[in-house]
Amino acid sequence: MSINREELINIFSVVSFLAHYERDMHAAEKKVLIAMFKASAVTHEEQEKMKSTTSLDEMLNQIQSDDAKHTLVELMALVAGANGVFEDEERVIIKKIMKRIGITDDHPYFDDDNLDIPTVRANVSKILNSLKTITA
Repeated sequence: MSINREELINIFSVVSFLAHYERDMHAAEKKVLIAMFKASAVTHEEQEKMKSTTSLDEMLNQIQSDDAKHTLVELMALVAGANGVFEDEERVIIKKIMKRIGITDDHPYFDDDNLDIPTVRANVSKILNSLKTITA
């Protein structure tokens, strides 16, 4: 996978933004974020960098490679499906982000504005394991 570490941290920033978007993060979403950070061995410094970036546009501008864009969509799907419900707010922001980064609606996890939660859940290990290959 050809994602550099800076892109990965920006991906995590966007996914964290999504998880916090509703203000009240579901416990399952928090577990997914923690699992993502552990799988990638995110450092304290990288966590601080994520907290310091507050502009969604700035975060998205740093995600350039096709692999990074694909990983972002997978991780957003993972967080959005964590509690078993694809909320309207999540749908709106994910669609905006996908459009902004040039990912079409024909992504395998999304069908007619819906998230295929069973498929996402079936791929949790695969998604998290792919993060372990991205090094500093």
